[in-house]
Amino acid sequence: METRSAKRRRLSLLQDGTGDHGASSGLLTRRRQISDLPDDVLCHILSFLPIKSVARTSLVSKRWAALWRSLPDLDFTTIESSDRVISAIEKLIMSHGLKLEFPQGFLKFLYIVNPEQDFIRQVLKHRSRSTQPGDGLRLLRFCAFLSFTRLNNLMRDAFRHKVNALDIEVATKDFFNLPKRVVTSEHLQAFRFVSRFPGFRLPPLSTMKNGFRSLRKLHLSGVILNNQPFLLDLFTESSFPALQKLSLSKCFGLEKISIKCGALESVVVKNCSKMNFLEVRCPKLERLRVSGCFPRGRHKSVLNIYAPRLDVLDWEGSDVPDHCCLHNSSPTVRVSLGFLNIKVEDIHEKPARSLLRFLSGISHARSLRMDSLSIKILGNMDGLEVLQPFKNLAHLELSTFTGRVYIPPLVSLFMNASFVECLHINLVPDHNTHKNLNGNSAHLWDVSVSEEEKQWEIRRKAIGSFLDHLKVGKITGLLDCEEEVSLTKFLLRHGKSLNKMILCLEARKVKDSTLKQIRSRIVEFSKAASNAKISFC
Repeated sequence: METRSAKRRRLSLLQDGTGDHGASSGLLTRRRQISDLPDDVLCHILSFLPIKSVARTSLVSKRWAALWRSLPDLDFTTIESSDRVISAIEKLIMSHGLKLEFPQGFLKFLYIVNPEQDFIRQVLKHRSRSTQPGDGLRLLRFCAFLSFTRLNNLMRDAFRHKVNALDIEVATKDFFNLPKRVVTSEHLQAFRFVSRFPGFRLPPLSTMKNGFRSLRKLHLSGVILNNQPFLLDLFTESSFPALQKLSLSKCFGLEKISIKCGALESVVVKNCSKMNFLEVRCPKLERLRVSGCFPRGRHKSVLNIYAPRLDVLDWEGSDVPDHCCLHNSSPTVRVSLGFLNIKVEDIHEKPARSLLRFLSGISHARSLRMDSLSIKILGNMDGLEVLQPFKNLAHLELSTFTGRVYIPPLVSLFMNASFVECLHINLVPDHNTHKNLNGNSAHLWDVSVSEEEKQWEIRRKAIGSFLDHLKVGKITGLLDCEEEVSLTKFLLRHGKSLNKMILCLEARKVKDSTLKQIRSRIVEFSKAASNAKISFC
């Protein structure tokens, strides 16, 4: 019997011939080359195709039919709904009087489960006929508008196939608890469940305990957590012994949560608008992101973190917690701070002191980014010398308004960040200050020193160590205003170790003639470091 490799060599020789015989032989060779690939390689290739296209490959041969039945990843979000189906979905949602916010394009791939023509269940049932060993389902992903009964049936079928990753985005008018089979599954390693209707609840703690033995990734969105005090004892070793990544989003009613999982490496908590207490005790945690939590006006808000390996801390769109404790976090931690918008008249001493405590807790950070609101809050408080020094800080990025009123908080930060090597300042326009753009720019090059420059010069000795260590400076958002150019002049004039200054001018807001003049004059600024290079972006 001719072996497969011998047949390939023979067909390759035939391909060198001329005429139709040679062309057909070449086509046959290419088909054979695809079919000769291992099953795992073919399955990987098929994973890049829409699922309907993959289903059609089952008509090629018995081998391709077997591949379709044992395909490890089933992604039904690639089934694009017709305009007629989308219109029907919209009418169905409106008929229930429900107000929903769907992501852009969500309805385009929203699947309506019809009990008589349930394509997903048919595919799963078809897989059960396969006799190939090791045909466990690696991934099942779908988004659908359906009843809880239909959802429960789909999940039951998935667990019969020992699904490893379950990714579900569902809209249903039913109220229901998470099925127990999800908690008790021995094969589930990744679970993402997004509920577009606020009707999804977690089961009782007695059910959650000793469950999720193999789960490594968990993402929950749209879950109702009102009046569930067991959340302080939920995310522990007994319930999630192998959990590495946790993401909680839009959890209704969530106010307090404690996370104490030994294997956790990443935690994301966002858009939980009522949460004002967060405790994280995870010895392996590397990344923590909090966004859209800790609402303003809630008193006694607490952030308590014990994470000796913490590498990244992102605090975005949340208020400053009243009490903040970061215990033994890594000295190389990178911190990004972006707080809730606040009116000028609402800034008072309390948020400033809370921010000082927050900054003291991260004083060992290697990299720090602060938004303009942080600078505004600090500028409202006297005696900023109480700020604890940043002894490890090498990279500092600040968004700030311009003007003399914001010089003191910047000086305070520079005083306590003596070893910063890279400084990036993003100048944000202050709408309360009216600037005359494209006007006479002669004042920028005047021999006399401006008031802003005098304020910087007065504080030069206080930030002498900062100026001695700074190597790279970058200022973005520059306009034709003396208070903005004054900082550039000051850094160039006194930065003894400065070897690069990058300036990004707002070209759209400055005339071309003025822009060229600014660039040519900036190059002529006096420099303390002879090798300092100025570049524009």
